[in-house]
Amino acid sequence: MTELIAGLDVGTTKICAVIGEVDDEDQIHVLGVGQVESRGMRRGVVVNVAEATAAIGEAVEMAESAAQMPMQSVYVGVAGAHIAATPSRGVVAVGRGRGITVDDVERALEAARTIAIPHNREIIHTLPRSFTVDDQDGIQDPVGMVAYRLEVDAQVITGATTSVQNLIRCIHAHGIEIDDLVLQPLASGMAVLTNAEREMGVALADIGGGTTDIAIFLDDTLWHTVILDVGGNHMTQDVAVGIRAPFKTAEELKVRYGHVLPSRIAPDEELQASLFGDGSVQTVSRRFLAEILEARAAEILELILREVKRSGYDGLLPAGLVLTGGAAQTAGLRELGRDIIQLPVRIGAPNGLGVAELAHPAYATVVGLLLWGLRQRRSHPLRRAATSPLLDRILAWLRTLLPG
Repeated sequence: MTELIAGLDVGTTKICAVIGEVDDEDQIHVLGVGQVESRGMRRGVVVNVAEATAAIGEAVEMAESAAQMPMQSVYVGVAGAHIAATPSRGVVAVGRGRGITVDDVERALEAARTIAIPHNREIIHTLPRSFTVDDQDGIQDPVGMVAYRLEVDAQVITGATTSVQNLIRCIHAHGIEIDDLVLQPLASGMAVLTNAEREMGVALADIGGGTTDIAIFLDDTLWHTVILDVGGNHMTQDVAVGIRAPFKTAEELKVRYGHVLPSRIAPDEELQASLFGDGSVQTVSRRFLAEILEARAAEILELILREVKRSGYDGLLPAGLVLTGGAAQTAGLRELGRDIIQLPVRIGAPNGLGVAELAHPAYATVVGLLLWGLRQRRSHPLRRAATSPLLDRILAWLRTLLPG
């Protein structure tokens, strides 16, 4: 029987829906892609439910039309400055020195989830970083090991309840169930990072339209994450103000002619841009455009560096920094990143799953959502226990109804 996996990236600049089919060899084949300009979103969160709902519906309808199949459930990316990560530990007794089971791991993660959080926040993920089996620490997969005591070092990812529920409401309005809410940098990391990078230590920065999502991976596990309230739209806004042009014109100039290293641009190179008001055209120096973009790009990179240092893992990242997201393709950003970060820097793009349109840094999140869904359905049960999807909350509620 055909198995479908769908991903939905609701971003500040675009909303992208993808429907994929899983074959007998656990490979995903993309059947349909739908993309529209984002509406009702600002800096990663819903600010107008009606507009966001309509835009999501348009993207879903396009994907369904291309795939000739309905989207019944979907993995949804979540981001925004409201996201926070809190370290936590959970301890459970295994008893009588028997082998650790998946149920024991789930109990340990459940114990880690019992932290005090404000009433206006809810848990999105509980991600295990490592396990301690009796006195042996640094265990990645404890299932099957004989022990009396199991302890998990976990990262609890929370989000503002209103932001999360508004996004859920926009999707449920179309009769679509949510398989899981997935932290966007976690999804992007699945799409663009290599196994070696995740094992050795790497920082990922997904520079979207309204936010920059940072995630640090060590030992193939997410160890730190933070969402910065700045992104590619701020670069465009700077250009619009600097040359006194409409935002749309500034965005076109940034994408087509943008560069963050003014020294690489000839001093006499000029561009034509539409002005505000009567629609007349002005001449703009391309080097001046690059100087505007350089200032904002340097600020974003310095903020990334500050967060990496603040995490305490800056000395444990031999794989350096991987930049992805739509703004990551701005010319010269990799070289500027190397100068500022003083680490190896590369631009990460997903393989596109056989679709050339998706093999672009801007689609890292939506491709990663499909890969996340594949892993959740096919991988080791331990990895499924690492999340706290809606199903977990439903099961927890059902347990409260059972006697004794």
